[in-house]
Amino acid sequence: MAHDLLIKNKSSFLELMKIYYFFIFLLLLLSTSLFAAPKTLKKGVWYTELQLSDKDVLPFLFELKNTKGSLSFTIKNGEERILLSDIERKKDSLFVYFPAFDSEFRSKLHSNKHLSGYWINHEKKGNYRIPFWSKHEFKTKYPIEKTVAQVSGRWEVTFDYQGDQPYPAIGLFESNVIKSYTGQLLQNRITGTFLTETGDYRFLEGATIGDSLYLSAFDGAHAFLFKAQLREDTLWGTFLSGNHYKCQWFGVRNSAFQLQSPDSLTSLTSKSPLIFTLPSIDGGTYSYPNENLKGKVVLIQIMGTWCPNCLDESIYLKQLLHEYSKELEIIAVSFETPKTIDEKIEKVSAYRKNLNLPYTFLIGGDACKPCATALFPMLSDITSFPTLLFIDKQGTIRKIHTGFNGPGTGNYYQEFVTSTQQFIEQLVKEEF
Repeated sequence: MAHDLLIKNKSSFLELMKIYYFFIFLLLLLSTSLFAAPKTLKKGVWYTELQLSDKDVLPFLFELKNTKGSLSFTIKNGEERILLSDIERKKDSLFVYFPAFDSEFRSKLHSNKHLSGYWINHEKKGNYRIPFWSKHEFKTKYPIEKTVAQVSGRWEVTFDYQGDQPYPAIGLFESNVIKSYTGQLLQNRITGTFLTETGDYRFLEGATIGDSLYLSAFDGAHAFLFKAQLREDTLWGTFLSGNHYKCQWFGVRNSAFQLQSPDSLTSLTSKSPLIFTLPSIDGGTYSYPNENLKGKVVLIQIMGTWCPNCLDESIYLKQLLHEYSKELEIIAVSFETPKTIDEKIEKVSAYRKNLNLPYTFLIGGDACKPCATALFPMLSDITSFPTLLFIDKQGTIRKIHTGFNGPGTGNYYQEFVTSTQQFIEQLVKEEF
């Protein structure tokens, strides 16, 4: 009888264990279905914040498209649009790579309307990353207000005025009444940029809120946030670049203020001829001068693929070469962050391919101004990437242009385009 009871109890125990494991399996199945990564992400506008510090966030918007299962992101910076189509999905993780710069988003998908992770910039030393989150929602970058501070116009600006190396700039701000994605009129919107003697801070977009100004831009290379308070006729502000740089700045209205001419910052210090032999990204080495350049005007672009102003200049040079394909030769000498020559070549090759640049690219060395100065000893120094050398048909350096103020500077850019084309025309017409 005891034996039968033992068998009965054992049988009941086994039945209970079966039921127990069945419920465990059911819970696992439910949890997998409830918390599994979404198959698709919601199309449309996503609001995003980069957490630059405990108190400072940089907002930006991107539009997500899904065409036949192929995702793409388009980031909006004022008039600029940055298309990101190199996207990799691994279960609940999403990797989005920038085409021109060595940076990426690494994110986790919480739902089809929410993701978070890090923006990682491989150009910076160390494990440089900034946390972010993004949600599918029709939210403006900055709050909407009707009564706003009047900051439109031209400002004389000094950055890092409390530091050891203050530097001047021109602030160009313009009020714009635009529509949001939901059709709301945004009356306090501001666009503009800052011009410095080494280049501009590209396409900035923001707003005036009460007595304060906010401007920001994110392009995959830089995360810029400018804040300022208007006190009487002066702006007092803070500039943050990512989570690694912060300085104070102030600006006063001054429609007559000018920076030094970009054609005067670097000069020739000797009559030594320009001669170099450098690795080409097409294989082997390339020597300057050479027979193929005889009778041609030559532009030498001293640049780096990590530099947004260089990107703007590269796009402009592509247009210029299209107009003067028979009379003009362009040679880019690139100074890069990777350690090995093979890594440098790979990086520059991807840059040229992504931008479809039809001119010669050489590897100058590491990404540092003294490295560039050492390669061009006949120049006083290289103070900025990019620096552009204009060389006539005789091989003489006729002009040296430091930095680049691109399309974000409006009339300044148009004036540069006009004057440069006139100068190229002059060099082309000269006899060989």
